[in-house]
Amino acid sequence: MGSWARTRARSPCWWGGRTLPSSVAFTAAGEAQQLAAAAGLDLAKLAEVVRYSDGITGGPAAIMFRNSVEQLELTDPLYEVLAHVRTLGEKDLSLALELGETLGVALPLARLALERFAAGLGVPHEA
Repeated sequence: MGSWARTRARSPCWWGGRTLPSSVAFTAAGEAQQLAAAAGLDLAKLAEVVRYSDGITGGPAAIMFRNSVEQLELTDPLYEVLAHVRTLGEKDLSLALELGETLGVALPLARLALERFAAGLGVPHEA
């Protein structure tokens, strides 16, 4: 193993800060493709929509600019925006899970995402 690879292997910033979100996002994309394929959707069109949307929203990294992983205060300027994201995300995840159930497609990552989505955004329901 070269020195660059050894440094990378020991760096929590690399595997925790960079690889973790990417790997989970790739896994979620795979789940979404399985659902889309079962529903008879064009996977190339799905990819276009996801790429376009990520260009607007910033994708999963968009929430990583926060200086804390703690729950946001109601007075935080980001609270309303992320609460809105929570509402839409939970609705869409619920619809995907319902479709998956109808089509017989297991969506374990989507189920876990629905359980943890609000807290991950910093806007849990008990706020």
